[in-house]
Amino acid sequence: MDFRTLSENLARGEYKTMEDFAEGLYLIFRNCRKFNPPTTSPVVAADIVERVFRREWGIAMRGRLTTSEKRHLVSFLEKLRNEGE
Repeated sequence: MDFRTLSENLARGEYKTMEDFAEGLYLIFRNCRKFNPPTTSPVVAADIVERVFRREWGIAMRGRLTTSEKRHLVSFLEKLRNEGE
């Protein structure tokens, strides 16, 4: 699993629930740690992105994200996907 696949799955409507989407993202983090040594830049980046995602996801699950915040989160995920290309 990678950001491009996650984004494509999302665009195709393959995630039936928000939890399915989150599980796809957590799979990216787990795979990164599985295939890269600790303290390398991919793992450090995964740690940072996961921390931000967990914080923002918690807010989203409480229904507190504004439309602008939701757009920002989508933009952030797209930026991550594009940087990985």
